[in-house]
Amino acid sequence: MGPGICECTENCKYGTCWNGQCECWAGYTGHTCSKYDPLTMPNRKVSVGINLAEITYYSSEVKFVDVAKESMEWITQRREGVLAHQWNTHEEAKVHFDDDGYPTQLEDTMILVTLILRQGHWSPAGNYTILYDGEGELGLGLVHFTRIYEGKGRMMVNMDPGSGGIELKIMRTNQQNHIRNIRVILPGFEDRHAHFPYNPLFLETITRYSELRYMDFMHTNAHQPEPTTWATRRKQTFHTQTGSYGAALEYMILLSNMIGASPWFNIPHAADDDYIRELATFVKTSLRPDLKVYLEYSNEVWNGIFRQKVYSVEKGTQLGLDSQGYRAGMKYYNKRSSEVMGIFQSAFGIDSEDRLVPIWAWQTGYQDYYQQALDDLGNRTRDFKALAITGYFSCDGAASKHKTDLPQMTMSAISDLCDLDLPSQKNMYSHYMDVAKNHSLSLVMYEGGPAVMEPGAISHGSSNDDVTTKAIAFNSDPHIKDNVMAILEAWKSIVTDSPGNQAPGGLFNYFSSAGFPSKYGSWGMLRYTGEDPHSVPKYMAVQEFITKHLSHDVLGNKCSFLISGNVAFGCFKPRDRHGWQCGKSYNHGSAWEYLPDIPGHDILNILDGYNHATHTLFVRTVDALGVNQYHVTDTYHFNWTTTDSWTYHSMLASRHVTRSLPMGDYRNLATTHVDCLYQAQAPPPPLG
Repeated sequence: MGPGICECTENCKYGTCWNGQCECWAGYTGHTCSKYDPLTMPNRKVSVGINLAEITYYSSEVKFVDVAKESMEWITQRREGVLAHQWNTHEEAKVHFDDDGYPTQLEDTMILVTLILRQGHWSPAGNYTILYDGEGELGLGLVHFTRIYEGKGRMMVNMDPGSGGIELKIMRTNQQNHIRNIRVILPGFEDRHAHFPYNPLFLETITRYSELRYMDFMHTNAHQPEPTTWATRRKQTFHTQTGSYGAALEYMILLSNMIGASPWFNIPHAADDDYIRELATFVKTSLRPDLKVYLEYSNEVWNGIFRQKVYSVEKGTQLGLDSQGYRAGMKYYNKRSSEVMGIFQSAFGIDSEDRLVPIWAWQTGYQDYYQQALDDLGNRTRDFKALAITGYFSCDGAASKHKTDLPQMTMSAISDLCDLDLPSQKNMYSHYMDVAKNHSLSLVMYEGGPAVMEPGAISHGSSNDDVTTKAIAFNSDPHIKDNVMAILEAWKSIVTDSPGNQAPGGLFNYFSSAGFPSKYGSWGMLRYTGEDPHSVPKYMAVQEFITKHLSHDVLGNKCSFLISGNVAFGCFKPRDRHGWQCGKSYNHGSAWEYLPDIPGHDILNILDGYNHATHTLFVRTVDALGVNQYHVTDTYHFNWTTTDSWTYHSMLASRHVTRSLPMGDYRNLATTHVDCLYQAQAPPPPLG
């Protein structure tokens, strides 16, 4: 724990300690977070998952509050000499790096440089904290900054990264005590970043999904090294979580644990048996016991743009699986997929039946090829529980077949093309649902969503600017909302609701969570972390779909309370009043003094915390789609102020804030006037 931050007196079993009390993961309650109550989970029984964006220094999805985790890998520069004006001198081979990627020494004129928060995505202005171990000198570039404080191992600078981002430089390092463990922390999160590494704005956009596909998070496509071993895996302590090694497994487990979303792991194509065995054991012992594990060998091994396709052909040919390269690759995929699933099942033992969801996937667009691959799989289908397909829709090839007309088309006309395309999508879903049933398997989607873009941009980089501009505009136009909703409804009626295709079948896995549009596609549901969800038609379509079909969705804690000294604060539904109320009590909840109404009319109010130093109360109001508004008030005058999401969360991260109590642990605050209890279920077995 940080300076001045209290430890908890008891272990937080399924949660994290903060300032003397446990903050429980979604679905867990009690003062030690040991009771399981799925009725408190916003994603309970939701049949929609999400593909998370890749971690890069230019990604618009800012996942971590320590943004050094999203930095570019080091490049070299020179202060002096003929190389002094080159952006990258490509001298990394001259640098000796420690196991975490930090230089143990530098030549006199050499500088190491990385980029953070690049390419114009969202990033807040304010006081950034830079922490590091060791001795040396750090520098900053690309951004105007004011140095607020500098001492041993700690700097605070005021800056606004804007569109240019941050250039972080190691100017010199002490060979006997080299600079390492560099952290660049977003404003307000210096106290909490070590225990709560994820950006709360990122978390809020994914809390309603029941599954997270970590394909890009793991850098599955062209994953390195070959072979991938447990010893060479990316670790949490490495200087960045970007790059071809993918992010640390620990971060994926923590994220799934926090929000209660089952992980979908894509095993690297060149992973050896020991890596797979160690990964399986780690997942079994670290993942919370109520979650399932979706498991897929690599990603789109049939796709020629990825290294894993070439690798599978090489291996299949070496093994003599077929004289034709593409068929040798297909057969190797089947062979290795079955082996991967077997290793996991052995590691999980008797838990494998309930917890593992082995996935088999092949090229959706060519039904005969898909069937050929399944025929080769043969009786090894018993090693899997579900087939997986894609669910993209291109609006009858709006940016390919209709590219000549697209720049002049109205948004309504493009939307009509999507409607025209819907019957063929339905036929495809029906076809693969029948295929899955014929093989006694469930059907899921590994990727799906709008694909209105020029296919040639991905295959060979060619595009037309006018077509690209119109495709990007349609992807953010209100008309696309109905088209996304229609494809979700079609999937639900044909696949999710199909008899015999109950969970884990029926999962719609949207691609992807966030990303800026380009000629290569408008894949991101949100353009950037922190974007107003109500302004994003694709996001609102998915949330409306979830709300429409999952009326049990609680959207958050039914009641929330905290105690600060002799006073308690709470937000709840009183038995004798209509609507949500927030109040304070001086007698442990025997009587409540209701606070002035919070602006807006929403589904519920959630009390997040109280800053005893500034006497500030933090309350979120949540609408029917799970979108938050943020309100603060001082507890002397109770004049509510509505604020933006970043300001709210950065203020809430202070060490002086007492957070609301875990669900189900009210310390007798709600026994008389409030009904806060859900119908709790028996807790799952312990980890491991």
